[in-house]
Amino acid sequence: MRSVILAGCIFFSVLTTSAKAQSEPKQAAPPAWLPKENVKKDTANRAKDLKSFVSGLDPVVSTSLPGANGKSGNLSTLLGETIPDLGLKVKEYKSQKKERKRRKEKAKLSRVEYEGVPMTAMSVKYGSGERASVESFHVLKEYKPMNPYVRATETRWYDKKSRKLSSAVVKDKDQALPLHGSYRKYNGENLIEEGYYYMGVKDGRWVKYDTKYNLIDKSMWNRGFPADSRITYYDSSHTQIKEVVPVAFGEVEGEFLKFYKEGQLMTSGKYDDGKKVGRWVEYYQFRRQRKKEIQYPKTAWEENFEPFVLREWDEKGKLLYDYTKDPRASAEEEETEN
Repeated sequence: MRSVILAGCIFFSVLTTSAKAQSEPKQAAPPAWLPKENVKKDTANRAKDLKSFVSGLDPVVSTSLPGANGKSGNLSTLLGETIPDLGLKVKEYKSQKKERKRRKEKAKLSRVEYEGVPMTAMSVKYGSGERASVESFHVLKEYKPMNPYVRATETRWYDKKSRKLSSAVVKDKDQALPLHGSYRKYNGENLIEEGYYYMGVKDGRWVKYDTKYNLIDKSMWNRGFPADSRITYYDSSHTQIKEVVPVAFGEVEGEFLKFYKEGQLMTSGKYDDGKKVGRWVEYYQFRRQRKKEIQYPKTAWEENFEPFVLREWDEKGKLLYDYTKDPRASAEEEETEN
């Protein structure tokens, strides 16, 4: 009897368990492509970080994808080892956009101003036909004084009365407009020279070309002086120039200038390969009157040349002696006094 009761209990227990199992829904097995470990139910937070989310899933991709070539790979391999930082991409795009805008505004301003100073485009033409020369340039909108220390040969201004360019000393400021900005000179259709002026004096890069647009000369200027010049001053505020020593490619080369403290020219001459050459001129302090001319060798390669005084004047301008007929004298022309 006990055995029958015990068997009935066991049978009833089995039926109860089976019915309960059938009444409860079975939990679906995770897909085969999900990792077997560390599968988290809550992925809402992880979706905030794209890189973390994808690296957490990193599923195996089947060979059915284009380019799989029969091989399996995970998602991070297909997308690359790193996921791009979208925030940095946005910042980079904004930075590039801002830079493009700045360049566009700068290009626009370059047509109406140079170094922050307003200018106006002009041109003059000499001759006619294929041999005509054209100078295209910019000028200041009104007269402003040019650097008094710069040699006249390096200054340029437009004469409104004659409608020509000049390098002479300005006598009528109402008719003078100093060149300022880009400058170009054409011979026919050929560009033969270009550069920049700043307030009437040479500035920046200057180049010359032949008729086939081959570069034949290049120089750099800084507000009227060769860019690499060594300039010394009388004062600490650098307003009173004492000497301008020309330097090109590391060598003393070009025109040397020395001034009195009050600004008048004292001495001028040329260097070639670090040596004095040609005629050097000394001036009295006032009225820019010549004092003497000293003859140096014509080139830096002449040896055993002893410099000598070519001409000399007294304070009243009277010529004391003249040795310009000496065969050693340079054939260069005298400067035109303005």
